[in-house]
This record gives sequence, C-alpha cells and structure tokens, in this order.
Amino acid sequence: MKKRKIKLIGIAMALAVLILIPVFFVNTFKKPQIIYKEPYIKLYLSKEQKTIELLLEDYIIGTVAAEMPASFENEALKAQAVCARTYSFHKLLENKKYPGGANLSDDINSCQAYITQEEFYQRHPGYKNLYKKVKAAVGETRGEIMIYDDEPIDALYHSTCGGQTESAFSLWGKDIPYLRSEKCRYCKQSRHYESVQVLSVQEFVNSLGINSSRQPQVQISENTPSGRIKKVRINDRELTGEKLRHILGLPSTWCEFKINAGQVEIESRGYGHGLGLCQYGANGMALEGKTYHQILKHYYHNIEFSRLKY
Repeated sequence: MKKRKIKLIGIAMALAVLILIPVFFVNTFKKPQIIYKEPYIKLYLSKEQKTIELLLEDYIIGTVAAEMPASFENEALKAQAVCARTYSFHKLLENKKYPGGANLSDDINSCQAYITQEEFYQRHPGYKNLYKKVKAAVGETRGEIMIYDDEPIDALYHSTCGGQTESAFSLWGKDIPYLRSEKCRYCKQSRHYESVQVLSVQEFVNSLGINSSRQPQVQISENTPSGRIKKVRINDRELTGEKLRHILGLPSTWCEFKINAGQVEIESRGYGHGLGLCQYGANGMALEGKTYHQILKHYYHNIEFSRLKY
C-alpha cells in the first residue's frame, strides 16, 4: 500500500511539472495531505486552428458531451467521464505537444472530440437539461481515473462492439493486460450493431486501386479471435483489416463480403476499433442497473480506481 501511494503521488507530481500545477501541503489532525490545484490544460481546436486554455474538468465536460449521447443513462455518462479523464491523463503523461504548444487536441484521430456548451445547444436546441446531465456525471466522478499497475490506463473506447470487444494484442500485436477481448450482450440497441453497405464493383475496385479487368475475389487471410478481419487479400492486393476499413469507410473490421450482379455488399457488425469501453454496451449495462464502476470493470480487465484531489 505504501509503495502504491508513493507511485501515485509520483504520477500526480509528474503532471504538476508537465502542466505547471501549483502543489501544496495541508496539515490535518490525522496526517499531512497533498492537495493539487485543479490543472489547466491547453487544447488545440483543429477547425479554428487556435489554442485555448481551460480547466481540466471543464474540458472533460466538453469531451463527454461530444463523445457520448447525452440522452444515455447517468451511470453510462459517468463511465464515459472516467474514461475521458483517464485517457486525458494518459495523453498528458506522454508529454506530446500539439500545434500552439497545446497539451491536447480536439482531433479525434489523435485525441478526443470536444465541444463547447454553446455548440452543444446548437446541436441539441431545446435540450439544455441534457447538458446538465453531462455536467453532473463529470462532477460526480471529479478527479477519478482508472489505473493499472498504479499508472493511468490507455482508456480507449468506441461506439458499438457488435457483441465482442477486441484485444490490443489482436489489433496491434501488443499485449496490454487491461485491453482484452470481452463478450458484450449489451449493445444490441445500437443502430450500428449491424449495418449493410452496398458498392458497385467499379466503385469497390477503384477505391482499392486494384485491377478492374476481372471480378474481385475477396479472401479473408486471418481473423482475430473476436471475428474481425486482421488480414484480407483482394485479387493481388493484401491489406490489414484496419487499412481496408479506412479505405472503404467501413464502420468496423468485423464484416463479410457478398459479390454478385455487379455489386459488392458488405455486412458489418459494430462501429469503431472495438477496444475498451463499448459506449452502447455501457448504456445497456446501465439500463440493467449496473454502476459505472461495474461497467468499467467489465470492459477493462483488473483495473483499479484512484481519485486525485484537486
């Protein structure tokens, strides 16, 4: 226990140095406590191409509002808040710099989405109560993060897993103990659970840049244990499942192909990379009465929770 306290203090101190947070001690009747002033972060807004400074918890509100439907259950929103905060701390500890000297970005290809309160009202006119729900979820989990081996985890999340999440090893070839594949029966209410995309054969071959003189032949070379495509050969071109998904704009790599009558029909399951929290699954679990801690422990293996005091 003593070792854990020392290590967690070390993490917080690293953050203090990283983003210049004043740190001070408060003497109590029991024992000294370290109190951290709530950190400010610098956020790069990619569309406006400018950097703003805001309190970390205000940033988390804007991230949860952008990343998860505010109509979701409170426990799902709280789970998302802990994910967003943990992901942010993990990113901050990487000490990567974005344009304008920012610590984080609203570009979803490198960080998390973010919207202001005004942008939320523009997207959801007449639903100010939903923004209050988001603020409450963030407030009730203030400072709380997930840890593994006493460090903030890489709290990845996605919209809909389609019945089973993916493991980091299957996707990246890197064994991350808390990012394991997990069965999920909770996301069937998602409109992304199953979907169909239809392309003409010509559109299909043009997108992939393959020879169009013959009918395309799709051969799945390797699947992940969850059923997603790891490698696929289309005529003479071999691609990873993620590359194929990116080129064709597929919702996920969990898909099957049917080619006939000059068309390519692609049946997909889920939406997103499949790692970590399934957002629609989280809402399904919340609807069944699960707490946000139970939800998070379902999707992230053997993690613990820590609440930083600021």
